[in-house]
Amino acid sequence: MNHTCSHCVVHCMDFRIQKTVDNLLADLGIVKGSFDRVSVAGGAANFEQLETHLTLSKKLHNPSIFILTIHEDCGADAKLEDLDNARRLIKNSCPECEIRTFFVRLDGGWEEK
Repeated sequence: MNHTCSHCVVHCMDFRIQKTVDNLLADLGIVKGSFDRVSVAGGAANFEQLETHLTLSKKLHNPSIFILTIHEDCGADAKLEDLDNARRLIKNSCPECEIRTFFVRLDGGWEEK
């Protein structure tokens, strides 16, 4: 049995952005149930959890594309510049992987960064 997926998606656990994240993934053509989903407080800005879960995702399912998100008004204090730090963290451990970063707005929109 093949246990691989092409994507690993990291987002905040905040209920306010769940529908927007689902819409973003649909817009990117990422089919629900076909990727590793990591939902933690702070999303990609939670560097300890990011490193732990991405290492496991890579080991268990070998995704080649990482989708990292943070959102506005994050109670875990995620900031826009955290996306650059998250990108570097992944690039250091997985230089061959594609990394896409997004800032999610509470109005239902997003911007690729």
